[in-house]
Amino acid sequence: PRMPSAVRERPFPDPPPACAAEVAGRSALALGLVALTYALTAIHDPPTEGAGPLETIMLPRIGAFILTAAVAGLVQGARLRGWVLAAGGGLALAVALLVQTTPLPQGPLAPLPLARDMTLLESSVLAAVLGGTLLARGLSGPAHLLAVVLCASAGDAWMNLAQVPESVGETHPLKLLRLVWPPGAGQFGAAPSLVDMLFLSLYLEAARRFRFHVTSVLLGALAGYATASLLSLATLKVMLALPLVGLGVLLGAWPEFRCTGREVLAAFALAVALFLALKGLSYVRQELHPEPVPRPLPFQLKLVAQANGARHGAWSGERRGAWRVERRE
Repeated sequence: PRMPSAVRERPFPDPPPACAAEVAGRSALALGLVALTYALTAIHDPPTEGAGPLETIMLPRIGAFILTAAVAGLVQGARLRGWVLAAGGGLALAVALLVQTTPLPQGPLAPLPLARDMTLLESSVLAAVLGGTLLARGLSGPAHLLAVVLCASAGDAWMNLAQVPESVGETHPLKLLRLVWPPGAGQFGAAPSLVDMLFLSLYLEAARRFRFHVTSVLLGALAGYATASLLSLATLKVMLALPLVGLGVLLGAWPEFRCTGREVLAAFALAVALFLALKGLSYVRQELHPEPVPRPLPFQLKLVAQANGARHGAWSGERRGAWRVERRE
């Protein structure tokens, strides 16, 4: 017999939180998983700008997304209380900020950058997972989840268009918005952003709380992120990942996901207002602190190569070069 609607819509109570020993074991397993994944790649091939082809960078990028999902499953399976999530997330974020803003000492310390990046990666992923899980506890229905998906897409568009993580120095706190692994290729930031990890854990916790099919939601998010990564590989530009991830999440939760037309319009209006506010913030920053424009040089040197004679497509004779000074118009 079909279950009555009143019973189907009433959420089942969550089981009690895990004991301290289980929480410690899950946390140690999550941190060890991150450290092992980083060690198997970074120690064998130290992170350098532009290291390897883009195909070898995109696979660790998608792997970092899957790694975050695994860490979120371990942490959320313990059913931690809200104050534990807040305290743990705050502590992990403080460690990440301390490591990020502390410059490396000068000297022949080869293993130190790897240890620093490993600590930064572990604390960043843990802070994102705990923070996303805590934020998901504040959602009360699918309408709130839709608003979060649209606002996350608007914020991701602003962050990538303004290139916020790439516009600051290596020890700036905003550099935390981009993970340290995998390494980028020149100006192409291949590493996932911290907000990608944050919203992935939020979506997984929301799927568990609202009784969606968690596996379908996870596969939808992974499909959206992989599609964005492949588009980045094809266009050599950082594509927006969170809109596609959010679309995959909504498709994965579609049989049980229900919203009214008014709730959909309110979510879109909130996302547009957030994007306009962020663009206004960028405009104010540009007006207060404009980027300096380099002055053009009054003279320009050009090397004019001259050669005399050619035979069978190869140069013959003596090649002569002369420097000529021209004034730029």
